[in-house]
Order: sequence, then C-alpha cells, then structure tokens
Amino acid sequence: MATIKTRFGYSVDCYGECDEYATISACFDDEIFDGCVDGSFKNWREAVKCIAEFAHNNGTELVELESDS
Repeated sequence: MATIKTRFGYSVDCYGECDEYATISACFDDEIFDGCVDGSFKNWREAVKCIAEFAHNNGTELVELESDS
C-alpha cells in the first residue's frame, strides 16, 4: 500500500501495483463517481494527480485507488 498526498491537502490510499497495463478502480467521497478509471498511468503519483484533479473539478474527493495487479 502507498499513501499519496494530493495538492488539495488530503491523502489517497493506493493498493496493488500501478503501471500502464493495470486496471484501476477508484473510490470517491461522492459514490456516483466510483468505478474503473480510463488511463495508462506509469505510477501511483501520476494516477493520483490526474484523478484527484478530476474529482476536484467535480466537487468531490478521491479516497482510494486499487489496481488489479
């Protein structure tokens, strides 16, 4: 597990291995956005940066990421 702090001041727990072949599942404060995420991320930091920005733009926060690897 890795915990990564966002630029918005909160931390995201990340489980599994993140690479460009992994399928990433995301959990948000607003459950309507929960599910698999499209994107080929090289590492957890890149994934958190991108997905937290999406969450912020939609008025919620990213809580957790998990890969199938």
